[in-house]
Amino acid sequence: MDFGSPRLYEIELWSPSGSRIADISQLCVNRRYTLQRNEAETLTFSVGLFKFESFCAKHLGGVDPATLLAPYVTDVKVKRAGQYLFGVQVVDVSFTMSADSSSPGQGGRGTDFMVNITCTGYLNLFKDRYTSNLYTQVERTAIATDLITTTQAQTNGSVGVTVPAGQYATGLLTDRTYQRDNIKLKIQELAALSDSPFDFAFTWDKQFKTYQKLGARRQDLNFIYGGPLGNVAGFTMSRSGINLFNKVYGIGSGYGTDQLTSTQGDTASQLNYYLRETISQFNSVVLQPTLDQNTMTALSLAKDVLELPKVTITGQMVGKNFLSIGDRIPLQVQAHSWLKSVSGLYRIEQMDVSIDENDFEREIVLTFDNYGVNQSE
Repeated sequence: MDFGSPRLYEIELWSPSGSRIADISQLCVNRRYTLQRNEAETLTFSVGLFKFESFCAKHLGGVDPATLLAPYVTDVKVKRAGQYLFGVQVVDVSFTMSADSSSPGQGGRGTDFMVNITCTGYLNLFKDRYTSNLYTQVERTAIATDLITTTQAQTNGSVGVTVPAGQYATGLLTDRTYQRDNIKLKIQELAALSDSPFDFAFTWDKQFKTYQKLGARRQDLNFIYGGPLGNVAGFTMSRSGINLFNKVYGIGSGYGTDQLTSTQGDTASQLNYYLRETISQFNSVVLQPTLDQNTMTALSLAKDVLELPKVTITGQMVGKNFLSIGDRIPLQVQAHSWLKSVSGLYRIEQMDVSIDENDFEREIVLTFDNYGVNQSE
């Protein structure tokens, strides 16, 4: 590794109480992370068993390595270019070792086993939390924030997430009745409602924030695949109708004749692709307007042929102004008549980044979507 200049990426370990423990950047290899809109981040990396044990002994006063990288205990904060990018929690520490004929050596005098670490973002702190609550004419992002604060108010329920003032509000009041419903899923459902979607994110320091939409219109970037001006390393796309449905039967709470139902269809899609029906279960929904909203959202997400272009770039293309989830970037596909309809403005839905041993972003895979994107922006 050549780090004559400051590191591009830094990886820090933090305690559950919010105290910085150590910078382990120099020990981490095989680093990869994924950012996705309205979903938990993931981070994977590896450390050498002997190197990490030696680091704990020599630089951290002999602390037990098992307590330093502990599932559901240790937080990991990732910096890029000196700024915190995101925070995650360790969820898995995997040892894959043969018979131990190794020895703690350097420069070929021994073999160091690798320990693989998996971490996920703070949204997943609520994937194992449930709520039973009634909201009557409450603004949607206010419901989301209340779900966060209410579950943490339980005995032993705090995970250290705070909700700062000044949240984005959709302006729409809604009713919701939750009966042992999963909090992570219900926040995601609120954000995806087709009549007024919103974005949310957890900051590196565990603040929950809501936004009208994440990211920005990037005037400095224009991705081109094909032709003499092509500037992306790779392009993939599936044009699929496998999961296309244009008439959705929403099933809510109740039984028999008392069961809540909603039927929503899209005529244009039916004329283009034939009538294709599906049933969506919303078992906890007890109000007709809520069921109608959920069913319409399911229809809007399923009524068209799905096109999710993926482009592969390197860190050289990005420059100082790094990418963010939600950024809107033009994509042009040239020299291929079959793909000419793909060109347009897209939003980054997911970003998978692989970092080599010299801190270079050797591969950035961007998953694009143009659903709800204003092409004239």
